Amino acid sequence: MMASETTDIDGQAAFWIEQMSRPVQDSAIAAAFDRWILEDPSHVESYARLLALWQSNGIKSALESCETFNGNHDGDPRQRGDSGKTDARRHFGSWSGRPGLAWAKALRPRHLMVLTAVALTLALAVPVTQGLLAPDIAYAAQDGRNRMLDLADGSQIHLRGGSSLSVRLTPWSRTVTLASGEAYFDVAHDRFRRFTVTVGDATVGVLGTAFNVHLTRDGGREVQVYRGLVSVETELGQQRLRAGEGLALSGTGMQMLDVAGTVRPDWIDGWIDAQNTSLAQLVERMNHMADRQVKFADPALGTLRVTGQFRPNEPQEMLEAVAAIHGLSWRDENGTYLLSRSDP
Repeated sequence: MMASETTDIDGQAAFWIEQMSRPVQDSAIAAAFDRWILEDPSHVESYARLLALWQSNGIKSALESCETFNGNHDGDPRQRGDSGKTDARRHFGSWSGRPGLAWAKALRPRHLMVLTAVALTLALAVPVTQGLLAPDIAYAAQDGRNRMLDLADGSQIHLRGGSSLSVRLTPWSRTVTLASGEAYFDVAHDRFRRFTVTVGDATVGVLGTAFNVHLTRDGGREVQVYRGLVSVETELGQQRLRAGEGLALSGTGMQMLDVAGTVRPDWIDGWIDAQNTSLAQLVERMNHMADRQVKFADPALGTLRVTGQFRPNEPQEMLEAVAAIHGLSWRDENGTYLLSRSDP
C-alpha cells in the first residue's frame, strides 16, 4: 500500500475514534462506522493501532516525537525562541483527557506517520482478525438459577434464571443481544467503546452505567436505569433515561416507569417487584425463578394487573395475594399450581 494511502486511512481512523468516543451516538453514525470498518482489513488495522496508542501512555511519546520532528522540519528551533519545543498539545489536546474533534482534525500527515511508527514500536497493535473474527458468545441461565458473567472489559452481567443472551467484544464495540428473559448490566466505563444491548427492535446504548433489561414472552420490553444515563432507540424514536427512571415498550407504545429508591433489581436479591405488571409477566418471572410452575386455567387471567413485591421461592404467597385482589382461586394439580376464576 502506498504511504499516501496509509496516511489517508489513518486520518479516517482518527476521525472515527473521535466519533465513537461520544457518549451518545445515533444509529446512522453507528451504521456508517460499521460499513467503514468492515470495508477493508486495513481499516481495522489502522483503527485498532491508533486506538491502542491513544489508550496508552504511548501517546505522550508520540507527541514528544512530533516535537522533535517539527524541530527538524519547521526551521531552527532557536529562531522560534522556544528552546526547541513546539506546543504539540495544541494539535492533539491533552493525552490525559478526552480527545476532542480538534484532535482528529489536527492530525497532519507527518503526525500520523509518527503515531503509526510509535504504535508499531510499542507493539500496541491489536491483531487485524480480532475484531473481524470476534465471535458472538452465547450464555444462558437455567430456570431457578441466576448466573453472573464477568466480561473481558470489566463489565458484569447478572443473568436471571431462564434467560439467555449473546456477547460480542471488539476493539471498537461492545454489543449484547438479549434473546430471552432478563439481565442486569453493570457496565465498565470505556470512553471509546459504546456498550449496546439489543432487545427486540430496541437498542439500549451507554458508555458506563448500570441498568436492567427485561424481554417478556409477548415481546414487551422494560428498561430500568440504576446508575448513569442510557439512550433507548426504537422505531418510535429515542428516549434518554437517567438513574431512577425506566421505560416499558410494547406494540402499542411506551410508558415511563419509576425505579427510584433502589440500587439494583430486586430479583437479584430474591424478590420480584411488580409495578402495575400484568399477571402473565409476573407468573413468567416466577416460573423462571421457582421450582414449581404456575399456570392459568383461563389465559385471559394473564391480562390482570398486579402491584407488589413477591418472593419467587414462595409462589403460594403470590397466589394468595393475587386471589384476594382479583377474586380468584388456586389449587395444587399434579405438582403445578393452577390459577382460575372463583366459582360463582
